[in-house]
Amino acid sequence: MMDGLKPYPAYKDSGVPWLGQVPEHWELKPLKRLVRLNASVLPDTTPADYEFRYIDIGTVGTGFLTREPQRLRFGNAPSRARRVLHMGVTIISTVRTYLKAVYYVDKDAEALVCSTGFAVLTPGPSTQPKYVSYLVQSNTFTDRVTAESVGTAYPAIAEGRLGSFYVPVPPLPEQTAIVRFLDYMDRSWKPDGRFLISEGSSMTWSSF
Repeated sequence: MMDGLKPYPAYKDSGVPWLGQVPEHWELKPLKRLVRLNASVLPDTTPADYEFRYIDIGTVGTGFLTREPQRLRFGNAPSRARRVLHMGVTIISTVRTYLKAVYYVDKDAEALVCSTGFAVLTPGPSTQPKYVSYLVQSNTFTDRVTAESVGTAYPAIAEGRLGSFYVPVPPLPEQTAIVRFLDYMDRSWKPDGRFLISEGSSMTWSSF
């Protein structure tokens, strides 16, 4: 799969120091123009006996869940259990950002709710949902989130600031190709961390 990967013919300066150069035909947009932030929440009028599965900060690693979501009823749930999740959204922690807690919802999303300590990113119609997930999991992005966070014991970033970060946006077919490639990369690591593919190939843009 990696054979034949070639650099793009031309690159441009993104104008964003932490991004560097990107392929010339890619767009650069604030994240908030690529996704909707926190599109759905549980209202205060939710019945007390409504049961859901709850994801808090401690449940999420970088790209995976560390444990099963907790089952709660609305009447007994913490006040921060409000953000409703759907298939295809990505959540990224805005508190304790050094944890780099990011998760893509690609499985059963029925009655799934996360903490207000996450920003929920719902991709727009011209965006490959999993591209958003890989983008915000990249070291380039998570390092920037950490650098922009405020506080020492409990660092956090404002959602408005997060949404203002400029990100690279390839055409939709390329987003799909990037996702397919990175999915393949994920499947090609052995448990001991060794890569199964021959050396000498690399992605065409360093942030991935």
